[in-house]
Amino acid sequence: MKPPAFTNLGDRLVLNFLNTLQHHRGQEIDLIDSPSRLVQWILYMEQNQWLSSYQRERLITQATWDLTEVREFRQYGRAFLGGDVSSLLFFNYLSDVSKQCPLTFSLIEYGTNFARVPIPDNGGTTGLLSLLSYDFMGLITNDMLSRTKQCENPRCIAYFVNRSGKRK
Repeated sequence: MKPPAFTNLGDRLVLNFLNTLQHHRGQEIDLIDSPSRLVQWILYMEQNQWLSSYQRERLITQATWDLTEVREFRQYGRAFLGGDVSSLLFFNYLSDVSKQCPLTFSLIEYGTNFARVPIPDNGGTTGLLSLLSYDFMGLITNDMLSRTKQCENPRCIAYFVNRSGKRK
């Protein structure tokens, strides 16, 4: 059986990551059920321009993956967005995760513009979680948290940024 496809509806890298947990026919489906599926997700995020080639290369070169930590991050992030974890506890958690793998920044040219791109100092789990923590902090500090919503359909557990006020 072919594994379910990844989605690209989260409007942020971290929301797309949280959306790797889905419901299908009443069952919870973990789209990242192995280290190889995690690498496939990273490649998918690069193809959809949520990660740069520099970030992807750093993440998957000489990578060690701890799926327990990856799933814990996803579960904690979903709990925070669902209102089950206090802001203070979650901010401290993001800070602790970020300290495990510092980020450096590069300027990458996109046509006539430049983008500041965080590059983790390490690959694997610590690098990925540090990037996701950074992106979560951006979601919080760019006033996008109040527009981050979960699908209203009870069969859908995806998160997205509601930019129009109409998307449900």
